[in-house]
Amino acid sequence: MNLKDFEYFFQLSQLNSYTAVAQHFGVSQPTITYAIKRLEEQFNTSLIIKDPSHRTVVLTHEGLILATHIEHILMELSVTRKEIQRASQKITTIGFPPIIRARIISKLLTKHKDISFLRQFNLHTEGSKSLLQELIQGEIDFSFIGSRTALSHPDLTIVPLYKREFYIIVSEKHPLAKRKEISFKDILNEDFIMLNSGHTHSDVFNHLNARYHNQARVIFELNEVSLVGQLVKENIGITLLTDFVLFTDTDGLVKIPFIEQEKQYFHVSYAYPTHAILNQDIQQLISLLTDIKDETISETQSTTEF
Repeated sequence: MNLKDFEYFFQLSQLNSYTAVAQHFGVSQPTITYAIKRLEEQFNTSLIIKDPSHRTVVLTHEGLILATHIEHILMELSVTRKEIQRASQKITTIGFPPIIRARIISKLLTKHKDISFLRQFNLHTEGSKSLLQELIQGEIDFSFIGSRTALSHPDLTIVPLYKREFYIIVSEKHPLAKRKEISFKDILNEDFIMLNSGHTHSDVFNHLNARYHNQARVIFELNEVSLVGQLVKENIGITLLTDFVLFTDTDGLVKIPFIEQEKQYFHVSYAYPTHAILNQDIQQLISLLTDIKDETISETQSTTEF
């Protein structure tokens, strides 16, 4: 079976034109035609509806089935190539969102004197949403991931680590600073300073805001947690964060829990492709994570102040 025939057929299912597929691959149109004929002979069925009145290619039911499976086959091959290339180059790439990294490494250092093997990793430090896509597409070997709800994916092994509560964080100068709990409805007119859309915090904000027809507004979207903290401390706006976040200086900041009906949580997991052959460094990391899995990373209690 010719892999190139699969690639031609899948593009034909997407572009619906022999000419367009030939141009896409830089080959002649008969090359595409012969590839489709070979596949039809291989599977002993018609993959294309033979109707001259159709200006574009229309797949038969059997053709649609094949196109769906080919998409998964090509994706798996792409992931496999990337994984083998990294392995041959002795490169292990893991995703480590900045918000999660500080807490995890801090806890590992507390429990283990020698974690020098972590230097062997090539770290990707984007937000969790970006890292999840990189993991699915085979760009990285392993990743920590934060999410609004517990994660699941058919191609990934996902192990929960922690669940942390989200809070509204304000300056001690803010009129809301004395509140013991709060509803999102109470802060629709406030100016929000948020981490950008690559972070789970943005998902939580959008989820709550949608309940109130998106009335709340964000005046700044930033990638640096420390800068968010500085602006909130100056009472320029308020933010929504989990206490999993480490500010370099929490003086002058107050965190307010949501009312029970609106509580949101930051789920922290690690994940890797289900069929991956994990190298020694990743296995060692997983072993360390197992040791701290049932412990509370943050000793911060759910009070109104940090």
